[in-house]
Amino acid sequence: MKRVPLNLRKNKVLENQSRITFGLMMFSLLQVFFLCDLQAGPAIRPFTTSGASGVFTYSVYNNSWLHLNSDKSKARVSITKVSPKAKGELVIPSSLDGYEVYGLEESALSACSGVTSISIPSTMKRLKGRALNLSLGLKEIKVHGEHPSFSSRNKALYNKKGDTLLGVGGGHVGEFQILSGTKFIGEGGLSFCTQLTSILVPDGVQDLGGRRGETFMGCMALEKISLPDSVTNIGQKSFQDCKKLKEVAIPSGVTEIPFGVFWRCPALTQVVLPNKISKVGNYAFADCKKLKLSKFPGDLKEIGAYAFKNCIGLKGMALPDSVAVIHRSAFQGSGVLLPEPK
Repeated sequence: MKRVPLNLRKNKVLENQSRITFGLMMFSLLQVFFLCDLQAGPAIRPFTTSGASGVFTYSVYNNSWLHLNSDKSKARVSITKVSPKAKGELVIPSSLDGYEVYGLEESALSACSGVTSISIPSTMKRLKGRALNLSLGLKEIKVHGEHPSFSSRNKALYNKKGDTLLGVGGGHVGEFQILSGTKFIGEGGLSFCTQLTSILVPDGVQDLGGRRGETFMGCMALEKISLPDSVTNIGQKSFQDCKKLKEVAIPSGVTEIPFGVFWRCPALTQVVLPNKISKVGNYAFADCKKLKLSKFPGDLKEIGAYAFKNCIGLKGMALPDSVAVIHRSAFQGSGVLLPEPK
């Protein structure tokens, strides 16, 4: 029998002990991971159960998911679907089967083309304008007078103060005039209004959609829009998938074109960019194959990834000397003349 030197045996033992210790550590970590996951699961699920009442289908909120500061014991529901049988005026009740009606899910009204008017109860706190815009017959939005957060102006959904447009309903056809005195248009405020061809934005509007934008996203029939000089911010993806939009003049106070603003606007031929634009974000004009610019902004410093991807109408254009950063594939398939590497 071959004898193994003592030092090698010690090394072997130490090696085996290390492997066992490592295995135990990994087992303990997995136990902690799965235990935490099982314990946290119910707290992060938005709903606990569901039900139906009349034309409404609802889900009961998990109050821990809502992160409420008060009335944590009250049972609340969100309306997840309204039956296509609903016609004319739809009055959303303040309670269903004894549960307080607290929310309206984004797609809840998407099958309700026959609903022309909707009444929002004072209990409904979780509501986005997009949910109303997806209802293709909806032209009038009424809000309970004692609602703490929302109000109704000119048949549209506004914040309580009345200076922020939040939703208009998807039943408007042709031209739409935003009410004078509006200062802000909320995230997705006029998104997916697929029957609008023209939108008139009054002087005094300062912000389109905040950071997340999506203000006019999915307005498939929109051909014309006029933005006043008072606008200083245009949020991300604000005009994404506006398939028939042909031209836009960016107000002089805007300094950045953010992510995806005109992404997939195949009819877009002309955009006037003020000289103060210092950054064009990722995918800002991606797949706008007909886009033509008279020139790039004089103060342009940074161009995001795929910003002008497939903009073949820009072929042969040169960038200003001010451009310092060009991210990945910014001009892929466009033919823009790029500066020589220094």
